[in-house]
Amino acid sequence: MKEFAYGLVYLFCGIFMIVWPLRMLKMIDAFMVFIFFINGTKQLLKAGRHPKVIDIEWGLLSIGFAFFISNYQYFSNGIVRLGTAIYMWMYCVSCLVQFFIDIHTKEGHSLVDLGNGIFCLVIGSYLFFHKNFDVNVLILLFGLYCIALAGRSFLDGWLGIRSDYHWQHKHYLMLPAIVLAFLPGQYIQRLKKQDKTERTDKKTDATTDLRVMVHVGPKGLQKVGHITFAYKDCVYSYGNYDIASSKLNGTMGDGVFFMLPFDVYLKQMLHTEKNSVFEYGIHVNQKQAKWIEHEIEALKQRSKIWLCAIERENGFSHPQDYMNDYPSRLRNATQVQFYKIINGKFKTYWALGDNCAQFTNMVFSKLGSAILNLRGVVSPGAYFVWLEHEFKKSKSPIVYRKIHIAA
Repeated sequence: MKEFAYGLVYLFCGIFMIVWPLRMLKMIDAFMVFIFFINGTKQLLKAGRHPKVIDIEWGLLSIGFAFFISNYQYFSNGIVRLGTAIYMWMYCVSCLVQFFIDIHTKEGHSLVDLGNGIFCLVIGSYLFFHKNFDVNVLILLFGLYCIALAGRSFLDGWLGIRSDYHWQHKHYLMLPAIVLAFLPGQYIQRLKKQDKTERTDKKTDATTDLRVMVHVGPKGLQKVGHITFAYKDCVYSYGNYDIASSKLNGTMGDGVFFMLPFDVYLKQMLHTEKNSVFEYGIHVNQKQAKWIEHEIEALKQRSKIWLCAIERENGFSHPQDYMNDYPSRLRNATQVQFYKIINGKFKTYWALGDNCAQFTNMVFSKLGSAILNLRGVVSPGAYFVWLEHEFKKSKSPIVYRKIHIAA
């Protein structure tokens, strides 16, 4: 299985970082020199065919930067140190904002987020302001992290081939969210180059009541993806759909979800929104189905109907004026119904905390899957990687995968 191959790669990288940290830093320098030099050469060749001043400027700048790195011995030290510091600060922000949201909505786990946030703030600040910090220590820690990932991959592979394999609650160690965020989009691009419009892989012909969909769009934040689930052919999608409440460049706002028949939703995503969709069918037993239905009903009980702009202003006679508003665009094309959550978890949408991926956890919490115990940033890309790994296990509850590729 691929898990064992991934484990070997992680193990090799981890050992290399621990045994030869200085060589790792030199390899980072060499890699950056190569990337900038190749990029600069491409820009100059492009300018040679179609002369443009900006291509010449970027080409010369890239090549010049490549020479600068090659002559600056400790460039990678600064990149690793500052990059780690900035990542820790970003994680700190995600945790602390979620902490205050949980306090406001009286949800649990707030102390966990507070502790994580303070820890990341201290570590990030220390790395940023201590220029003489020994970066070899970070490389060693990254090496240990890779070895831990190798252990997780080996264990995951071994469990996957057991005849009694089943999902269970546990901590599931993964690569950082920023690394996983764009993987679904890259997969779609590879399939598009093969001129594919759809791909289906099945373990069984049995039908499933539960489906999970990972979306990938063509531009902007759509490339990071979105995740929804469908239960008994009804799609539930959560996001920051109320533009009037949107803050921090759309990363925070009132939590709104909508319900729409699966076939109608899929058609809208593929042909209107130009989103490619990874669809996974998941088998659930009667007990799990009752739990899921209870969670959905509880969510509806603490929500109220929300009208989008085209509904509030009765703009159906001139829908072209609302085409820049996604909820209005969707409402004009379908009979979608939006709901705003008025209390409890998901009352506030937070892109780096209570987001669409955490909303999907509402379902997975009833299935015992391992990804549930992750705190902090859980992206659709993280779910995509986990769903792909689980689908390839013969005894996994994921019984089929269908990839719909937008034109």
